[in-house]
Amino acid sequence: MMSRFAASIPKSVAPTFTSVALAIAIGGASSACTDNAKRGGELQITASAEGLGSNGYAFPPVSAQALAFVDGWEVKFERILVVIDNIRLAEMPDKNPGDQSAVGPNLVIRRGPFVVDLKGSGNAEDKGLAGEVAIRLPVDDLNGLFDLEQRYAFGYDLVPATAQAKLVNVSADDPELLDMIARGNRALLVGHAEFKAEGCKSSIPNYPFDALPTAVDFRFGLPGKVSYVNCQNPENFGKAIDGEESQRGIQMLPHAVTTAQITLHTDHLFWSNITHENLPIFDQYAANASASGALDGRFSVDLERLKSVRVSAITDRTGSALPWRSCVDSSQYVMPTEPGTMTFDPGSQALTDLYEFVQFSAASMGHLNADGLCYVERK
Repeated sequence: MMSRFAASIPKSVAPTFTSVALAIAIGGASSACTDNAKRGGELQITASAEGLGSNGYAFPPVSAQALAFVDGWEVKFERILVVIDNIRLAEMPDKNPGDQSAVGPNLVIRRGPFVVDLKGSGNAEDKGLAGEVAIRLPVDDLNGLFDLEQRYAFGYDLVPATAQAKLVNVSADDPELLDMIARGNRALLVGHAEFKAEGCKSSIPNYPFDALPTAVDFRFGLPGKVSYVNCQNPENFGKAIDGEESQRGIQMLPHAVTTAQITLHTDHLFWSNITHENLPIFDQYAANASASGALDGRFSVDLERLKSVRVSAITDRTGSALPWRSCVDSSQYVMPTEPGTMTFDPGSQALTDLYEFVQFSAASMGHLNADGLCYVERK
């Protein structure tokens, strides 16, 4: 089973991007584009939560390569609402090889914010080969602005929802959007998980897993602003900077539309550490779900309920230590045995409870063109 890997991304202390007028709209083209003969390119912006967001995580996995919850849960989303703003292209993506956050002047900024439901019907091909599950954003005036011989740093923000946001495939009276506005959420993921496995192994054999619910509704709201800066691009063919997976930035195609896909990886919400390759697990949520307010007798959980759960010793809703559980072959996942109780690894971050841990992990969910890693600025 393959899992995406995201390097440990430092929390930046860089200042917030200053407001910049639309350079092209006022004739402020960059010095790199003074040669009109080189100008061209047509850029389309899309957003996608890929096949895992659109179709969910099946269990058992549909193939040995498919990403699945190793503790036996099938997870599907009903809504994946995100608020995208400040889509920008800047000069000099390789300005500082040792600092991915360093770029040249902004050439173009397009502001929304745009509210989009990535679980909605798609109208563009997904970069992760999941079919037509991506959604085009209404940014359609990025034509003929670029030097075709240059790469441009690409970045964007996820910002708290407001009543003034531009609605892509969401209505103004959508109850979920109104809730996001009230709570200052940049993203809201709503879904359902069902335990589907048999014959699982546990790091504490006598733990009463039968007492855990087998159906859980979840509602995960992510507050605040996050900036994704100078993203790497898996579609580039050039040599990447040492220590990076792909070359930074976007270079426009001369005779075809170039698509930049803002990609959100939902598995970041289900990690157990922030510094290593991760496989998603759901037991920590099921063990802290409550029957209070659940629909149809099911249990429910949100992130607020995790503030009392310490990452150094994950507990269930009764306060008992929660063990690790594996419901897949050992060739796909090696269950931790020391310690036998579940602990989450915050790396060098000062993350005390599970709420803080999930919020930190979720902040790195933004990518470019499927798997391109961006520098992350948490606001």
